[in-house]
Amino acid sequence: MILHNGIISPDKVGEVLPDCYRHRPSFCVSPHTPGYLLRKPAVIPIDCGRQLFVDDFLIEYTDLQREFFSPRPVGKGPVLAPETALELNSGICPVAAPFKDGAFYDAADRKFKLWYQAGWFGTIAYAESSDGIHWERIPIRQGTNSVLPFRRDRVRDGACVWLDQESQDERFKMYLFTRDSAKREYSELRISADGLTWSRPVELMPGGDTSSFFYNPFRNRWVMSVRRIYQDGAYLYRYRSYREADSFMGLAECKEEFFWQSADAEDQRDSVYDCDPQLYSLDCVAYESLLLGMYQIYKGPHNLIAEKLARPKRCDLYLGFSRDGLQFSRENRTPFLAGTGSDGDWNEGYIHPAGGLCIVNDESLYFYFGAWSGVSPRLGRHMYAGGSTGLAELRRDGFAALTTKGMGQIVTPVVRFTGEDLWVNASCKALRAEVRSCENLPLEGLSFEDCLYEPIDSVKKLVRWKRQELFKKAAGQPVRIAFEISDGALYSFWVAHNAQGASGGYLAAGSTRNMGIRDI
Repeated sequence: MILHNGIISPDKVGEVLPDCYRHRPSFCVSPHTPGYLLRKPAVIPIDCGRQLFVDDFLIEYTDLQREFFSPRPVGKGPVLAPETALELNSGICPVAAPFKDGAFYDAADRKFKLWYQAGWFGTIAYAESSDGIHWERIPIRQGTNSVLPFRRDRVRDGACVWLDQESQDERFKMYLFTRDSAKREYSELRISADGLTWSRPVELMPGGDTSSFFYNPFRNRWVMSVRRIYQDGAYLYRYRSYREADSFMGLAECKEEFFWQSADAEDQRDSVYDCDPQLYSLDCVAYESLLLGMYQIYKGPHNLIAEKLARPKRCDLYLGFSRDGLQFSRENRTPFLAGTGSDGDWNEGYIHPAGGLCIVNDESLYFYFGAWSGVSPRLGRHMYAGGSTGLAELRRDGFAALTTKGMGQIVTPVVRFTGEDLWVNASCKALRAEVRSCENLPLEGLSFEDCLYEPIDSVKKLVRWKRQELFKKAAGQPVRIAFEISDGALYSFWVAHNAQGASGGYLAAGSTRNMGIRDI
């Protein structure tokens, strides 16, 4: 199939991903470079979403430098901490944090919605918020905010919740992983109209405690990111395998599974524990024109050692980016979200992303995550105690930018668009743009000299020429777009589909300013 960006993606993922049951995962392999970065389409369509500079896909030439950024914390502590009887877990391992679960903005009723783990091996609880910072636990079942009945025969482990904003009767979807007293493992799918009352479970092939799922709109597939383990004696080495189906419930019937991702040679070893890095989990969401991947890299200590030390495991979050949903670029190996490593801090370690990954909150992105302190009121310390929900904020599109001190330029490969006006997300002393032919010659009226050279500090700024109507005449033609900036950063560009600057791209786990999952 040909994707929105001109990349050819195989109908069968096995043509790209090897069979995980026949290929032992390697943990010291060289980083993988996606094939679409080595062999770009001759003409790249840019009608879907903001075009981010997280890799070289949209760069033919530049003398700018790519710089990656991490989010800043919102507040000095968690936005949700254990308080209720469910969350306090009799004082043994208090938890009020996503262990995957999910954080979404539901534009239908203008609420931030959070599903999280209440008490270690406890239930799935629900809270909602008007501002994303102050949360209210909603009574659902027997005076608690639990969305599922308590089961004496099984304990909840991992879970993942998804808000499908394009569905009517099955808007909310859930994956749940449980264990019984004999340590047998079960995986199940459920659906819900309101996210509070859920259907009876449909069982599927077991997937592991940190398995999750997501929707890839570029391939129009529901995808399971499956935790798999290679065991060497007492030690477990984690990696991810891949399943996909045309529908969510189709995942229950899916029998094909392929090796997908593992840690690689550029994942840094922890200086304290000196363990082989492992891919603890991989969660994804469509953001604008690409798939955002959150890599949870496990640094140690091994489970038995962490239990003896009575402190949280070291798991930090890193970013990867995919333009086909299968292959990811991971140029930046600086943690995106990391624990402090300091005894007793609410976010000492064991950092988990929430399902959905990020919410577009006006001009910024909200990232909810679980973090563990290791503090147990009854035990003193425990590796799985003290889980709370944190919040971090990043500029919209602010994962990476092309930056310069002084003057600099970028020229795109040959692209094609059908929109009306050129927009940018930038912060710089001045910026101007030029539309060129395939031969790099400026089009009449769309040169640098014809462009208004303006200071910019905005996540959505219209690029203006003296004769603005000429830009529309370039629509449908193969062209290059060049930018010249002075002292600053260029985060993204796009050709808008209307006068309000809508990108047509995907909005991750929802947007406080948009209905649905696309910016239209």
